[in-house]
Amino acid sequence: MSIKNKFHYTDEGIPFLGIETIPNEFVVDFVEINEKEYPQVKVSVSNLQAGDIINDNSYIDDGYRYHDVFHYTFATLLGWSPCTRAMLKRKRKSDKLIDRVEDGARAIITEEAISLMLFNSAKKNDFYSGMNKVDPAILELIKLMTNPFEVKNKTIDEWENAILKGYSLFCNLIKNKGGRIKFNTLNKTIDYQVI
Repeated sequence: MSIKNKFHYTDEGIPFLGIETIPNEFVVDFVEINEKEYPQVKVSVSNLQAGDIINDNSYIDDGYRYHDVFHYTFATLLGWSPCTRAMLKRKRKSDKLIDRVEDGARAIITEEAISLMLFNSAKKNDFYSGMNKVDPAILELIKLMTNPFEVKNKTIDEWENAILKGYSLFCNLIKNKGGRIKFNTLNKTIDYQVI
């Protein structure tokens, strides 16, 4: 493979490095839309819509429409989120093996399964509001589920921190029917504000 194929190019033929990395800093807007008989959320990253408009896909209004916040939180605090890579169009296409394994369907399904499993547990625990612990059995299962992927070296404490931060953000989004969140992957900081 020539070195030229390792880079992505702009329309002007200029190499654009970093297209396959999660941005160092990005802002995500979660805007609730109530145009139908059920609430929906439009997610935008740097003013560009990311993915489809989301609803709860549930008989009850349980807020799952905001679950993408977990993916962005995992990307920021754990450096891992195949779902975020897909939504931001940052899959690592230049490396066929990495693209197939780390950014592929199995990795995406694993992250979505983790998100849903955590959500069902969190619902029973007031969405971890005021809590500083996640069920250790769930954390062990997450470690087992992610063992085939690059995130396997993250500790249970790192996972627990990311989960609790994600749910703190989730609760703010529910309470305020949306919001703006600034994610910084370098400093591992996440700031929420009402919009």
